[in-house]
Amino acid sequence: MRKIFIGAILPLILLASSFTPAGAMGSGNKYVDAQTGLSYQIWQPGSTGDLILNSFKLLSCGPKKEQWLAAIYGEQRSVQFLETDAAVQCSNPGLGVKVATATINGSKATIVAFCDPAKPKQWKNCKTADIHNYGGYAMWNTKATKLLHATSIEVLVSGLTYADLLKMSRAMTPVVKQ
Repeated sequence: MRKIFIGAILPLILLASSFTPAGAMGSGNKYVDAQTGLSYQIWQPGSTGDLILNSFKLLSCGPKKEQWLAAIYGEQRSVQFLETDAAVQCSNPGLGVKVATATINGSKATIVAFCDPAKPKQWKNCKTADIHNYGGYAMWNTKATKLLHATSIEVLVSGLTYADLLKMSRAMTPVVKQ
């Protein structure tokens, strides 16, 4: 009797498991797991230097909007990877000075340094080198794929250089290539 029951239930289990998405929750890669159920392309860092993952969260962007991703590496010296659907603004990187533009994986990115607006001389003379002193970020939108919406990406650094910011930003890769 037991052999008949197992023989009858095993094909049903195999059939049900075939409907589970390929990158389903529990893959061991937080970025792959986050991609499951989101309509925009998740990108993962290819380089974080010696910085270790400190926090990885999917955060609410408000009612009836998809969650957005926030991954933080390091502590005093840190990098944050913030991602959301490009059609929705969920995070606010803060006030800074646009100090450059750069091409990141084929997309035009805005580079901002967090110079202090209360210090007029610093604000007026703010440049890419100030990213090391005050922090800053790169922000750009990726292109949509055949199946996934475009993504708005912010890579925000503290205690790192402009060169570090560009290196980490350019090393990001899509979780699912479409």
